[in-house]
Amino acid sequence: MSEVWLNGQFVAADQARLSIADRGFLLGDGAFETIRAERGKLRRWARHRARLSGALHALEIAAPDWDQLEAAARHLSKHIGEAAVRLTISRGAYGPGMAASSGEAGTVLLTARALPPAPSALSLTLVGDPRREPTSLATRFKLTQYADPLHARRCAASVGADMAVMLSSGGHVSCADSASLFWIEKGGRVMTPGADCAALAGTARGALMLACSEAGITLDEVKAGPEALKRAEAAFITNATLGLVPVARLDDVSFVANHPLLSRLADMERAAE
Repeated sequence: MSEVWLNGQFVAADQARLSIADRGFLLGDGAFETIRAERGKLRRWARHRARLSGALHALEIAAPDWDQLEAAARHLSKHIGEAAVRLTISRGAYGPGMAASSGEAGTVLLTARALPPAPSALSLTLVGDPRREPTSLATRFKLTQYADPLHARRCAASVGADMAVMLSSGGHVSCADSASLFWIEKGGRVMTPGADCAALAGTARGALMLACSEAGITLDEVKAGPEALKRAEAAFITNATLGLVPVARLDDVSFVANHPLLSRLADMERAAE
């Protein structure tokens, strides 16, 4: 990473500086999006922009110049074949404490890094804690307060799994620690947890759901416990940078790796905006 975009200026990465009073660092007072770019073309920019706009409105942080941001993101990623563009906006350098200025422009940072190839399959493990709360802002938006998913990932790593499956506060399957979760039941019915299970409205998830609707594939948002997931024939995750990746196993349960729907759904996800 040789260059970043910070508060309206392109800066060498090793020269970029954030204030020690920035509330994103001190309190996680901000939001972010991670966008897949392919030689400067931003995938699902409209979806990412809409979700981040909602987050900034809820946090009462002024919206940035979206056109300027899009141009900067394209510039940073145009010489990278496949890139992850990270857009982070914090409230800014207002220091610690509960009271801070609202409605003002915050700190805006854009970075881009090369993406490694996506794995052919992933292993998951179920974690009982921490749990996701449907009424939390963190269920609706990508907030910089990321302690719970990070803890869940550490729990997964401790047992040799790639990702953790997190539950809602009611004990229902919610999502993977950094991805949306789907499974395929007998008969080809595709299931995914809904908002009442604290599932984040992922950009890849939304694009795939729309594509399935248009293709006549049944995809239902459900409220289900872990046993429903374990009974599935196949499972997969989606997120903005990985796309669609099959799940090989969940703890001691193995899934069908060559389920006939998986390759079709993967093609649909790649094509969907």
